[in-house]
Amino acid sequence: MRRFFVAPEAVQDDKVLFDAELAHHMGKVLRLSAGEQVTVSTGDGMAYVVVLEQFSKDAVTGRIVKRLENLQETDVQIVLYQGMPKGDKLELIIQKCTELGVSAVIPVETSRSIVHLDGGKAAKKIERWQKIAQEASQQSKRVQVPAVGPYLSWKQCLQQLKEEDGLTIIFWEDEQTQSLKALLRSQPQKPAAINLIVGPEGGLSGDEVNQLRDIGAVSASLGKRILRTETAGMAGVAIVLYEYDEMN
Repeated sequence: MRRFFVAPEAVQDDKVLFDAELAHHMGKVLRLSAGEQVTVSTGDGMAYVVVLEQFSKDAVTGRIVKRLENLQETDVQIVLYQGMPKGDKLELIIQKCTELGVSAVIPVETSRSIVHLDGGKAAKKIERWQKIAQEASQQSKRVQVPAVGPYLSWKQCLQQLKEEDGLTIIFWEDEQTQSLKALLRSQPQKPAAINLIVGPEGGLSGDEVNQLRDIGAVSASLGKRILRTETAGMAGVAIVLYEYDEMN
């Protein structure tokens, strides 16, 4: 069954209105027609089975016949704070971590970040990154689209983490005593939310790690091998979900 994302306001009572862009894609590209069923998600955890009813070049309307349970989403919310990497690595990180089940990806400018974005460039990038997250959610049949952004300075990142609940974990290559598995198994119960911190190429500085520890974060190792920045987040998300039985 085809899956589409629409804005929450496109759902009114038992009706769904697909805009002109989706109408063209549904009618001209996918060759869908009245009477066929599709799955519709609003990106906020709601999903429905919809029967398509009327087609025009400007819109398609459908009728909700079933509300779907939120089976594709994880019990634990994982937010990845990703040190801003070079090139298009963040696109890959967003795509793959979305497929795995991350709740949000927040790009952070750290002391070792080579790429620096001003307000205008950051806004354009986030718009593109959010679209990548939506496409990955659609491909992996999620009912929720992870939020991407905002683009944070290091100071803003620390302030936001101070206000966040849950467990904050730093993936740090110099951590020698505590593995991620051991840290997760030492928790008295499954956290409702986990914040994962990954540095850019070159990792986080010692000062940044200490600043994170000062606000309650704990460091953990991902193993004996040094992972690239675009690999560390994916590995961390997968390990967390496996340990909490979210990969079955």
